[in-house]
Amino acid sequence: MPEPARLGTLLPHRRPTPVADLPVAKPGECPEHPGNNATFCSPCASERKAANPNARAEMRAERVRQDCDRRFPRRFRDAQADHPGVLAWIDQAVADPDNAPSLLLLGPVGTGKTHQAYGALRALAPEVTGREWIATTSPDLFASLRPRPGADMEADFARYRQASILLVDDLGAAKNTEWVEEITYRLIDGRYLDMRPSIFTTNSTPAELRDHLGDRIASRLAQICTPIVLDGPDRRRTSAA
Repeated sequence: MPEPARLGTLLPHRRPTPVADLPVAKPGECPEHPGNNATFCSPCASERKAANPNARAEMRAERVRQDCDRRFPRRFRDAQADHPGVLAWIDQAVADPDNAPSLLLLGPVGTGKTHQAYGALRALAPEVTGREWIATTSPDLFASLRPRPGADMEADFARYRQASILLVDDLGAAKNTEWVEEITYRLIDGRYLDMRPSIFTTNSTPAELRDHLGDRIASRLAQICTPIVLDGPDRRRTSAA
């Protein structure tokens, strides 16, 4: 063994190990992990997952909420369901999404059906969606499915049928034709067979809906939906006044 250095003996000079400069995050990058996207940083996600076993589900739910903020119509971006019947339906759907009934909101114009529908979608989407949710109006739905050059109508139809949650506002508002009736029945029946919850709103009464959509569609809706009637004055006119 080498002898220990005695007092007064000069030890060999060692140069300090150079320390590399830490990378600096660029705009849009995660400040903790430069080079990774700030919106969704994979190292941050891994760290959160290790610290919290439920982190993945929570992050997925947060991404769905952000998706709602981005895709909801501006007027209903902050919609929150508050009708007791709608809240009860949400609780039922969250508790057992695979067996959840669909929701049918009926009532005159201006009673808040669309607001309650988007509030229900916002509450339910983070709980059950692992795929795509879609919100549309009845006229827009049929406009997107009309045959046109270069379009694959069946592929477009499959998106609506297979969406994890489908919201169709103003059911019965489109001009009724044999083609509209057939598409409506295929959509409602297909989602019923696949056990996928839907949210429908309509200005029609049950009798008017039967007259407009036909007996077989009205019968299927009665079978698969929880109906909730919203009444009262036209809120649009009241707020305008």
